[in-house]
Amino acid sequence: MARRVILAVAGAGKTYHLCHSINPSKRNLILAYTKENVHNIQRELLDAYGAIPSGTKVSTFDSFVYHEIVLPYEPSIVIHYEHPEFSGKGITMQSPPPQTIQHGRSFIKNPSYIKKDRLGHYVNLRGHYYCANLSELVMSLGLGKQSLVSRVSARLNRFYDSVYIDEFQDFREHDYDLIIALSKKLNDVLFVGDYYQHSVSAVNNAGKPFSKKGKKTISYGEYVKELQGLGFEVDTTSLNQSRRCPAEICDFVSEKLHIDISSCAGHRGSVVWLNEVQAKAVLQNDEILKLVYKESSSYPFRSMNWSYSKGDTVDESCVILTARLEGLDLTDFSPEEISRQTLNKLYVALTRSRKTLFLIKPSVFSEIKVELFDAI
Repeated sequence: MARRVILAVAGAGKTYHLCHSINPSKRNLILAYTKENVHNIQRELLDAYGAIPSGTKVSTFDSFVYHEIVLPYEPSIVIHYEHPEFSGKGITMQSPPPQTIQHGRSFIKNPSYIKKDRLGHYVNLRGHYYCANLSELVMSLGLGKQSLVSRVSARLNRFYDSVYIDEFQDFREHDYDLIIALSKKLNDVLFVGDYYQHSVSAVNNAGKPFSKKGKKTISYGEYVKELQGLGFEVDTTSLNQSRRCPAEICDFVSEKLHIDISSCAGHRGSVVWLNEVQAKAVLQNDEILKLVYKESSSYPFRSMNWSYSKGDTVDESCVILTARLEGLDLTDFSPEEISRQTLNKLYVALTRSRKTLFLIKPSVFSEIKVELFDAI
């Protein structure tokens, strides 16, 4: 029973490596966090094999949980929750009611909230399962020998030889718990992810494995030890070089963010700090990707939030820094006082370019901001 995790760096080719790790003649299940990830995997499989191998299935994790676990075992689930007559009507992306709601300046109990020991916690009034609560529902039925997880694992082992997960760092809380519980019983698993890209999405940024009670964020080393403690073989070297970013950008990221990343790109690049005149020219050039911390739609030029650029590759990019990063160009800059989430978003932004990375300090941007907005 092989259980492996490969921790990669940005641009190392996580999806490429995963797709070339499968045996196309065997039965493979490949899971991803988003539909975009699924499409990227499908494209990579087409490039590698000319077609998606007949025995290989690619799915989002949410779709997998619903179609491979909840639907086949719904009779057991509804009996457990003492609603044997219930038959689900599908899933909804609607957010489940929160436990508390804001009332003036304080929070009060939400009368629409249903406790976790009731089926209504997992389905809405129309009979649709909350997508956000699917993994929590599965885990709520326990982990014993006759648990739902055990039964599902046995079924998956009959249908699939190997299970793969791309962008493993994106899975948190109950999704993470379910993945770990299943992996302990599956025949062969391989997960690929990048620790330094966790907590960069707009949702699903809280809780285990990266945030724990009494500690805001666990370190890279602690994450490796946790995975090893769970019985995984952790590979930190196979994908520790970026195929996208040149040495100049990798060295900059390594020096400033204290992230172990190097380049095998084979082409030259540069990191360029812009003055006011240069910054205006770059910001007005639609051929260069502009990356801002948040609220990109409020800027008078085409831009994207740092975190939304995850997965993108461009020739040239321009990152507009925040006030906390004013001293990023200084030799004594230290990332220690900046949150892990902000550093990870910055890491994503800094590692999009194949050639040139332009940087604009907040003090420079503030000098030209009024002129840029007045030009609209």
